[in-house]
Amino acid sequence: MPPAVAPGTTIERYRVEAAIGAGSMGDVYRGVDIDLKRKVAIKILSERHRDNREIRARFVREARAVAAISHPNVVQVFTTGSYDNRPYIAMELLDGVDLGSSVSEHGPWRSRAAARAIRDAARGLDAAARAGLIHRDVKPSNLVQLRDGVVKVTDFGLAKPQDPGDEPALTALGVVVGTPDYIAPEQARGEKIDHRVDIYALGGTLFFLIAGIPPFRTGKPGEDKYLKVVARHLRQPAPDARTRNPDIDPELAQLARTMMAKSPDQRPSYADLIAQLSAIIQRLEAQGPGPTLPPTRAPSGGGRTSPTPPVGLRAASAEPSQPERPVTAPSSQRPGTDARAPSSRPARPVGRAVALPAWAVAITVIAALVFVTGLALTALGPRGLGILPATPEAAAPASASPRTSARADEATSTEAAPTPPPGMLLVTKPDGSPWFFVTAAPVTPADYAAIFPQHEPAHQTPSDGPVTGVSFEYAQAFARSHGKRLLTAKEWRAAQRTPGFVVADTLWEWIADSSGRDDRHTAIHPREGLATRAGSNAADVTFRLAKNP
Repeated sequence: MPPAVAPGTTIERYRVEAAIGAGSMGDVYRGVDIDLKRKVAIKILSERHRDNREIRARFVREARAVAAISHPNVVQVFTTGSYDNRPYIAMELLDGVDLGSSVSEHGPWRSRAAARAIRDAARGLDAAARAGLIHRDVKPSNLVQLRDGVVKVTDFGLAKPQDPGDEPALTALGVVVGTPDYIAPEQARGEKIDHRVDIYALGGTLFFLIAGIPPFRTGKPGEDKYLKVVARHLRQPAPDARTRNPDIDPELAQLARTMMAKSPDQRPSYADLIAQLSAIIQRLEAQGPGPTLPPTRAPSGGGRTSPTPPVGLRAASAEPSQPERPVTAPSSQRPGTDARAPSSRPARPVGRAVALPAWAVAITVIAALVFVTGLALTALGPRGLGILPATPEAAAPASASPRTSARADEATSTEAAPTPPPGMLLVTKPDGSPWFFVTAAPVTPADYAAIFPQHEPAHQTPSDGPVTGVSFEYAQAFARSHGKRLLTAKEWRAAQRTPGFVVADTLWEWIADSSGRDDRHTAIHPREGLATRAGSNAADVTFRLAKNP
C-alpha cells in the first residue's frame, strides 16, 4: 500500500523523502528542512484518526509537551503544525540504533557501557518528569544510541501529563498502555501512577541490557505468554541479572533490582539513580581501561533483531579465528595404509639418466627457439631486431613519448580544492590536500537560539559575539542538528593556523576529545592549551563547528 503522504510532498518548510514507520497514533516519514538543509523525522496523525477529536487533542498536547523538553537525552521536537487538516510534529532524525536491536544483534552489554546508557536515559526521563510528563512506555526499543554513544529517549506516544486535568481515560480510547516486559505493578493494576513507573521500566531495561533477556521471561514460549509475564511483575521479586551473566558488576545488578522494587516508594529517585550510576561508572573506570562497548557474541535471548550492527559501536571482541585447514598426509601415511608395504610400481634406479626419443629432442629444440625469439621481440621490438626500419619516433627518448608525458602531467597536476560552505574555512593537511571545513568564528547566540529557542544559555553575551554558557552536551546536539560536529584538539590547532580563523582570546572552546570523567569535558584555549571544564554552566566556554569535505 503506498504511503499516505507521497515522497516529494512539501509540508510547510519540510519536504517528505520516504515513509519510515507507523505508530498507534501517527505515521512517521523521513524528510528534510528546506531552509536549514537538515534531516528531520515528521510524524503525522494517522488518517484513521482524522475525525477522532480525543486522539487528535492528545496528539497535539503531547507534541507541545515534548517540544517543551529541551534536553540532549530526549529527542528534540523542532516544529508542530497542520497538514491536510491533521496535526504533525517535525523532530530530530536520530542516526543510531535502539538498545533492543543492539542486544539482539550483539548480546548483553558490559557493565560500564550499560551504566552509561541507562544514566543517559535517566537524565532524559528526569527532564521529562520535571516538565510534567510520564513516558509510560520505557523499553529498550525506545532508547536510541547515536553514533557518538549518547542515548536518547524517543517515542512519547503513550506519554501522560502527571496532572492530566480533563484528559480522557486511555481505556476509553482503546490504547494499550505499556509493554508487558517492562510494566510496573501499579501500572498493570490500573492504579494512579507517577514518574516512578518509568524508573521501574528503566530498571527492567537495565536488566535486559546486562542479561540479554527481559527480567520476567523464561525463554520458553509456553511460559512467556502475556498474562503470565504480567503476573510475575505483580507477584515475583525482581530477578538478579548475575544468574544469567555472572560477569556483571554486582552493584549494577543490585541497582536494577532496586529500580524494579514492587513498591514505588522503594525505588530510587532520578537524582539518586543518576548519582549511583555515576559512582559505578567512576569505580569501573578506575579499575582500568577495559572494554566498555557491547560484545559481538550471539544474544542469549530476547530483544528485537536488527538487520545491521549498531551505529557507532565497534566490536570489542576479536573475530573468531579461522579453522585450520586439515593437512592431508601422503598416501603412504594415510590411515588404512601400511607405510612399510612395498609399492606395486617398479622403482626407478637412482642416478641413471633416461634417454629421450629423437623426435622429442627435435620438438624441444624448436620450442626453445620460438620462445627465445618471442622474448627478444617483446624486449627490443621489431625495429630493435632489425625486422623493421628505424624511425624518428622510435629513436626518440622514452621520456618524450605521449603516454609518458601524460603521466608526468598527471603527477604534477593538483585537484581543485573543494569550496567551503558559507561561513566556513577549508583546513588543509601539511601536504596541501583538503582535510576538513571549520566555521571561521564560534557560534553566536542568535544561531544557537534558532535551533534551541526554548533553551537559554546560562550566560548571555552580545548577539554578535560567541555564545557561552552552553553545556558540552548541548554543543554536540547543536552540531548534529546542522549535520556537523565539534573539532578535535588536533583539528583545532591546525585550524588556528588557517587565515580567517577567529579566536576569542579570553574563551575556551569545547572539543570532541573525551576527558573520561562524568561531569567534566575537554576544552581548548589559545594560550593555555587543553583542560577539562565543567560540563554545564560554562561561562567562559564557547564552541564552533566542523564538517568533512
